[in-house]
Amino acid sequence: MKVDAFARGERVDVKKLKGSPLLRIRVGDDRVIIDEQTMLVIVVEVGPRGGIYKE
Repeated sequence: MKVDAFARGERVDVKKLKGSPLLRIRVGDDRVIIDEQTMLVIVVEVGPRGGIYKE
């Protein structure tokens, strides 16, 4: 899984979200929103590309 790969320090398609401390990992058509401010990678939300960024 790409989240595991990211946690191990491997290269994945990751971007910082504008105006937020959160990051997103691209997994096909889905996006995984993560918080890595501590030594843990916390999955905040998972969903399709078109709706994941809406509040």
